[in-house]
Amino acid sequence: MEKSWYWRLGLVVIATATAVLYLYPNTLVLTVAPPDRTGQWRCEDAGGTMHCIGKAMPRKRGEWSCRERAGKVDCQKDLGWIARTFRQRISPGLDLRGGMRLMYEVEVEEAIADQRDSIMDDLRTRLASELGLHHGDDSPSQEVFTKLSKRVTIRRRGAQEMTLKFTREADAEKISGRFLERWKNLQVLSREGGTIALRLADNELQYLRDQAVDQAVETISNRIDELGLRETSVTHRDEDIVVEVPGASERDFLRIKDIISRTARLEFLICDDSSPFLREVVREVPLPSGITLAEETNSVGPGQTARTPYLKASGRGAREKLNAYVQGLEEAGKIPDDHTIVLGQEQGTDERGNPTAEQIWMTYYLYERAEVTGDSISNAQVAIDQQDNTPYVALEFNPRGAEAFEHITERNVQRRFAIVLDNKVDSAPVIKQRIAGGRAQITLGGYKDYNTLLKEASDLVVVLRAGALPAPIRPINEQRIGPSLGADGIRQGATAMGVGTLLVYLFMLVYYRVGGIVAVVGVTLNLMFLLAIMSGLSATLTLPGLAGVVLTVGMAVDANVIIAERIREELRSGKSPRAAVDAGYGRAFWTIFDSNVTTVIAAVVLMQYGTGPIKGFAVTLAIGILSNMFTGVFCTRVLFDYIVRSRKTERLAI
Repeated sequence: MEKSWYWRLGLVVIATATAVLYLYPNTLVLTVAPPDRTGQWRCEDAGGTMHCIGKAMPRKRGEWSCRERAGKVDCQKDLGWIARTFRQRISPGLDLRGGMRLMYEVEVEEAIADQRDSIMDDLRTRLASELGLHHGDDSPSQEVFTKLSKRVTIRRRGAQEMTLKFTREADAEKISGRFLERWKNLQVLSREGGTIALRLADNELQYLRDQAVDQAVETISNRIDELGLRETSVTHRDEDIVVEVPGASERDFLRIKDIISRTARLEFLICDDSSPFLREVVREVPLPSGITLAEETNSVGPGQTARTPYLKASGRGAREKLNAYVQGLEEAGKIPDDHTIVLGQEQGTDERGNPTAEQIWMTYYLYERAEVTGDSISNAQVAIDQQDNTPYVALEFNPRGAEAFEHITERNVQRRFAIVLDNKVDSAPVIKQRIAGGRAQITLGGYKDYNTLLKEASDLVVVLRAGALPAPIRPINEQRIGPSLGADGIRQGATAMGVGTLLVYLFMLVYYRVGGIVAVVGVTLNLMFLLAIMSGLSATLTLPGLAGVVLTVGMAVDANVIIAERIREELRSGKSPRAAVDAGYGRAFWTIFDSNVTTVIAAVVLMQYGTGPIKGFAVTLAIGILSNMFTGVFCTRVLFDYIVRSRKTERLAI
């Protein structure tokens, strides 16, 4: 035998062994019932099937481990380095396993508005320096921005535009082409005296729309990964995102939906407790029924206090009433451009200070500029307060965020610091002293039991670690798929594949004899490589995917038939078996190559423009065709060469 044959044989052996390793985890996993309250499990061999039951030690027939995933438990054998290296496996799709399909629309206009607001903050900082109100490299203080608001008012107009209104027309000359060079994504709409209108450029708008969708897909995928649901599929088309969650229980579905839809926008804002704004504005805009004006004493600096006005409401629809009133103030232009009003919630108490079931919503008057946001968080985890045994979320900032957090707390000692999560004030503690070290915490309000607080803290950690959504997402469709269809589909699909493959094998063996044996080996290897590649990619197998597998088997048989017929023709012409095999493979190669290339092109088109089942079929077909080229032309040739060269066959039965 030539040395090249041994190299080719070694490659086939290595590829086959690798395929077996990738396929093996798929044979060792069994999903069983949800865990008991103790969370302790063991695996037991019952009639050849491993079950996770009780809380004793594993049986002697192999070390097995139980792992909870999305409310169910996987029973998996401990294979040492194999289990650690080859952990991926094929996941059944919704049509096979059942589950939930969610469709969301990304509200991209909110992402555009956020970018516009960020530019407004940068403009304020730059104008403070240009107008001589601020010097140095550090960021301006709130007092500087208060002085700036008396010389220029920056207001929003729609989601894409803003207006700058200067009290002195001479100051408006600062907004020149050179000044705006820093913001190449801005364009001047109009300039009339001291009023200038700016708008985001069209190319910037399209970029923001595309980026918002891409970031939303990535963020949702990260949140799902944090939950351990790696079998979930997240795809998008235009501004719509489709999330497919196989399996899981009704309780898990509700939790997944809540975690996916949370924006998780975190900001740290300073309270303006010394301002009489709310006291004055209610004189111009009367309060509707159910909303009252109240006051409380708050610290506004070292040794200083002030009576802080705020609005509050309780009972059914309290939050909606306050939101409507605040939104009306904003639309009427009553709220200063450097301030914002955010709602918070607190527990009601009786005359003795004991908690009641009443929930009170109240307003916080805050400076709008957030010097520290959730983007500055490097880590978040659940911690337990040792004093009252209450779960909370511990935050760690990255170096830049830690420096900004230390700087802002140093400048605002003895003032309230509001932690705003998803446009709701989580808490507003007083800054006692400069906070260094880049750490903070979020306490979960309300008089709730330990398990509820722990669950809320865990869910908050998931969304904070995965990052905030670039824009809110709105649910537009929800579908539930029962597992009964999946069980029936798996049974019928497996039966059809088994019977069909067996009949094909019998035909090849009877009709082509030795060539049939080679063909059976080639088709089997092709099927192994196809499933191994899908397992390595953690692919999801659907009913259309099964159809792609069946079609791949058919094409593999077709390739072997072409090769066998070519060898037959060469043998009839009087060539020796060795020469017939060489000539047969040489003449069959381009025929097989052409047919497979055209099918790959069709599969690529389906992957590009198809969705859901069509895309799943195309992916399976494309992988199968690539595997077919390797097995049909390369692997079977190794076996044929062994038969006609090593054994020195004088007559080839084919």
